Amino acid sequence: MDFNHLLLSPIEAITTIITLAFLFYFLWPKRSSKLLLPPEISGGWPIIGHLFYFENDGDDRPLARKLSDLADKYGSVFTLRLGLPRVLVVSSYDAVKDCYSTNDAVFANRPACLYGEYLGYNNAMLFLANYGPYWKNIRKLVIQEVLSNSRLDKLKQVRLNKIQSSFNNLHSRVQKIDKSIINLTDWLEELTFGLIVKMIAGKDGDEEVERCKEAFRAFLTLSMEFVIWDAFPIPLFKWVDFQGHVKSMKRTFKDIDSISQRWLDEHVKMREMLREDNGGGDENDFIDVLLSKMSNEHLRGGHSRDTIIKATVFSLVLDAADTVALHINWGMALLINNQHVLKKAQEEIDTTIGKDRWIEESDIKNLVYLQAIIKEVLRLYPPGPLLVPHENAEDCVVRGYHIPKGTRLYTNVLKLQRDPKIWSNPVQFEPERFFSTDVDFRGQHYEFIPFGSGRRSCPGMTYALQVEYLTIGHLIQGFDYRTPSGEPLDMKEGPGMTMRKVNPVEVIMTPRLASELYKI
Repeated sequence: MDFNHLLLSPIEAITTIITLAFLFYFLWPKRSSKLLLPPEISGGWPIIGHLFYFENDGDDRPLARKLSDLADKYGSVFTLRLGLPRVLVVSSYDAVKDCYSTNDAVFANRPACLYGEYLGYNNAMLFLANYGPYWKNIRKLVIQEVLSNSRLDKLKQVRLNKIQSSFNNLHSRVQKIDKSIINLTDWLEELTFGLIVKMIAGKDGDEEVERCKEAFRAFLTLSMEFVIWDAFPIPLFKWVDFQGHVKSMKRTFKDIDSISQRWLDEHVKMREMLREDNGGGDENDFIDVLLSKMSNEHLRGGHSRDTIIKATVFSLVLDAADTVALHINWGMALLINNQHVLKKAQEEIDTTIGKDRWIEESDIKNLVYLQAIIKEVLRLYPPGPLLVPHENAEDCVVRGYHIPKGTRLYTNVLKLQRDPKIWSNPVQFEPERFFSTDVDFRGQHYEFIPFGSGRRSCPGMTYALQVEYLTIGHLIQGFDYRTPSGEPLDMKEGPGMTMRKVNPVEVIMTPRLASELYKI
C-alpha cells in the first residue's frame, strides 16, 4: 500500500466516519492493564487511527525511511493503526528474530486486501495466499520444480542467450552516437521483464508481451492504492465502490487473465501435439513445468488447475521483474559513484576471466569481490525495504510485548541493515566488509534478511541472484561509465512502500572489450 495515496476526499472521509463510528464504538479493542502492549505512535485519530499521518507531511521519502525515524523515537518495536487493523513495526535483530524464528508460524499469514481478491485470483497467488495446505503445496511445487537449482541449471542457456542479446542491443545503442547518453534504468527494466517472460512462457518481445507489461504496471499501481475496505473490512466498502478502485481492478484483471490464459492454452495445445508425435511433452519453460508436475494434491483452496497456473505465472512475473531491476539499478548507481570499487571489480574479472570472453555463471564462485558487491548492494538497498506484510494468527509475544491476534507485521529491513550497532559505517558503500564475516542473505542471519526469513522468505532468491550476478558482472566487464555532468549521480529515493530511484541512471558508456564480443 502506498501511503502517498492515503488521503481520502472529504466526502469519503465523512462517509467512512459516520458509517463506522457507531459500529466500532462497540468493537474497538480495549487495552488490558495486565498486558504490556508496544508503544503506539502519537497523532492517531479515533476510528481512523493514523491513516492521515503520513499524508501531506512534506516528506516524500520512502515509507521505510519515515518508519526508521519513528523507530529512533519510539524504539525498534512500535505500533500504529491503519483504520481498524493494528500494525507492528520491527527493525532490530532481536525483534526480527522473535518474529521470524520464535513466532515464524504464528506470523505466517497474509493480511486480507481487496487487490488480492480482485487482482490476485482470489488470493491464489503464492505471495498473497494465507498459510495453510494450499500455500504449502504450491510453494513446495515452485521451490522443488520451478525455481530449483536443477531446473534453473537446465534453463541457463535460455537465460544466458537473453542476457547476451540484450547486451548486443545495448552495445548498438552505445555505438550509435559517440558519447550518447544511455538510460540504463530503462534498459534494465526491458531486460528483466523480457527475461522472466521468456523463462515463464518462452515468449520474446512482441505485442502480447507489451500488453503483459502494461497489465503488470497497472497491477503494481493498483496494489499500492489505498482502498477503504483494507482499513475497514466491512461489506459496504466492497459493494459500494466509492473510489472506483474495484472497477479498475476488474478491468486490469481481465487483461492479465486473458494474456495468461492464452499462454496456457498455447502450451496445452503444443504439449498435446508433442505427445501425439513422441509420447511426451518437453519442459522448455516454467508453464511447461507446471503443467507437467502439477497433481491433484495441489488443487486445494477451491482453485482450478488453470487458475493456479495463471496465478503462479503472474506471481513469478511480479517477483522477478520489478525488484530485480530496482536492485541492479541501485547497484550500478553505487558503482558509478564509487569508481574505485568499479575499477577493482573490473580488475578481478580481467585477472580471473580475461577479456576474450564474457563472464559465465560458473565463474561467479571465483569472483569474490563481485559477490561482496552484490551483498553490499542488498544491504544498502534491499529489494523490499519493508518486507511483504505478515499477520499473526494468534496472540504472541515480541521483545516482551503482547501482540494481539490479527496484528499486521511490517519489518523495516532498511533500518535493520543500516543499524550502527551491527554494521560499522552503516551508510557507506564498502563491499570489503563482507570479507571478514560469514553473514549471508538466506534468512538465517537476522541482521541481514534482504529476501526475508522463515516460512515466507522469497522463493525466487536463487533466480534473482543468478540474474543479478550475470547482469552486473556483464555491465562491469563490458563498459566504463561516466556521468554527462562529471558529477556523481543523485541517489534520491522515491516515496512509497518500495524504494525506487527518482531519477534514472543516465550515463555515457564506453565499451572495454573487443567489438566482436558484443555481436552475439
